[in-house]
Formats: sequence, C-alpha cells, structure tokens
Amino acid sequence: MLRLSIVIPVLGNPRQLDDTLLSVLENRPARCEIVVVHNQPYHDPYHLGSEVRLIAAERGATMVECLNQGWAASGAPVVHTLTCGVQVCPGWADAALRHFGNPQVAAVAALVVHRHDRRKIVSAGLGYSADGTAWRLEQFDACGGSADAPPDFCGPDTLAAFYRRSLLQLRGGFSSWAGDSLAGIDLALALRHAGYRCVLEPRSVAHVDAAATYVEPAFRRGRNGERLFWRWASSRGWWSSLAAHAGLLAGHCVAGLWRPSLAVQLAGGAWGALQLMFTRRRPEAAEAIPAQKPSVIAAPHFDTTRLQEARRSHRAA
Repeated sequence: MLRLSIVIPVLGNPRQLDDTLLSVLENRPARCEIVVVHNQPYHDPYHLGSEVRLIAAERGATMVECLNQGWAASGAPVVHTLTCGVQVCPGWADAALRHFGNPQVAAVAALVVHRHDRRKIVSAGLGYSADGTAWRLEQFDACGGSADAPPDFCGPDTLAAFYRRSLLQLRGGFSSWAGDSLAGIDLALALRHAGYRCVLEPRSVAHVDAAATYVEPAFRRGRNGERLFWRWASSRGWWSSLAAHAGLLAGHCVAGLWRPSLAVQLAGGAWGALQLMFTRRRPEAAEAIPAQKPSVIAAPHFDTTRLQEARRSHRAA
C-alpha cells in the first residue's frame, strides 16, 4: 500500500529533470511512487519506465495543469509536489509525513535552500498579507530547533510541498486561473478557510538554484494577484483589506512612473478585477474527512547505479 506519491512536472526542455530525478531515486522513501508529467515529448533515455510513471500532458500545458494531472493519477494518501530542478536530501520526506498523523494538517511545506549556499533560504513557504501581496518567505530562524513557521507563513510553496490527497480531491486540485506562481497560495487559503492547518517542517530540506525558480510576466502577475485578492479579501475583513489594498495600488501607481513593469502589472490587475466581477469570490467550506496516517515501513533497497552510469554516458555523447 502506497503512502507517498511524488509528482514532478516537466515543462519544455527536460534537462533539469536529471538531477531532480536522481536525487529522488537515491533518497527514495518507502512505499512511494514517482510520477513525472511532461508537456513535451520525452523519450526516457535512461529507461526508467518500470520505476517511474511517465505521463504525457498536452503540449504546452502549464505547471498547474501538469500538477493536477499528476496528483489525479496518483494513488497514495499524501502527494508531494516537486518542481523540476529541485533536489532533495536524505530523509527529506520522513519528518513531513509524520505531520499527517494529525487529522487537522492538510499540507506541509519543506524548507528549500540555495544549492551552492545552504544557509541561504529560497523558500520557507508562502506568505500572504491583507493587501493581497503574496511572496516566498526567505527568512526562517530555527530557534533551538523549533519548527515554528515564520509569522507571515500561510502555506507551502509548490517547489516542494506535501498535501493530503483526499483534500486535493475535495478542493478540485490547484486553481488554473491563479497561474503557476499563485496556485499554491490560493490552495493554502482554501485549506485554511476549510478549517485545516498548513505547517512548515524545517527538517524536510530540498535545494535548488535560485535562478531556476519561475517568475511570471508582469501583466499576468498583476491579473492573477488581483483575482486572488478579491477572492479572499472577505476572509481578513473587507474594510481592512480594501484599505490595505488601496494603499498598495497607490504605491504601485507612484512607483510605476519610473518602473514600467509595475505599470504593466497595474494594467493586469485592472483586467483581473474586471474578470472577477463575473465569478464567485469565495469558495464554500470543505467538509471534514477522516485522516489517513501514512504507515512507517523500512525503506527498500533501490539501486541507482544504472541511472548514474547512463547519465554520464548520455552527457559524454
């Protein structure tokens, strides 16, 4: 019986998949499956078909669409999203999985650090403020080994996140309208609205080259950010949220005079507000469901020698 499904979306050129997949196979937890969803033809040069599930998404599918296709095809009670380019460390999943013994925990954020400087944090989860700003948390102080999340922590970053699959199914997965950069925060807000908890597990560590993280174009970022704000403004109080959001927009208007990207972002925000006028702003609360606690089973031997040799031969060629 599976306890963990690892979903890796591959967008475009799969060159970053090698390091991610090798790190997962070398540190593979017990009772897990690996699901790779690719939106471009992938010919499996290392012949991993018997060890990794390869799923072809539509050509040009977004990361959110690949993630949704991957978790829907998974079979374990916990789904782990791992962005292509992120590498994991030994035992990275064990501490995170233990949190799912608590029925109130819906998602767990891993700590993502810079590949070349492990003291530099790329993501300690996602933050969200009343004015509608969402961002990656890059500060975390593990005081005395405490697992307390930063004060602004809202939910996990899809760079490396663990989700209870039954709740993903109940919520319908990630929202495609939120785009690749805001889908994680929208899902975290939905889970919190339903009465569940999102936590940070600093002992679950992954690393990535910060240059490999994706940044959406300014217009799309503004449009999706505005949609996100109006969808969740009421959860933090209409008046305080509107006042904070108005202050944010005023600041962007002034800064946009010498920063064209902010002007483009404002235009995207105006378009997003118009679109959202015709949609429901806030989802209904999710129903409580029985928790599924992952079993603890000794990790099986997994030979990665063949993959390492194949990678060296492939690169030499």
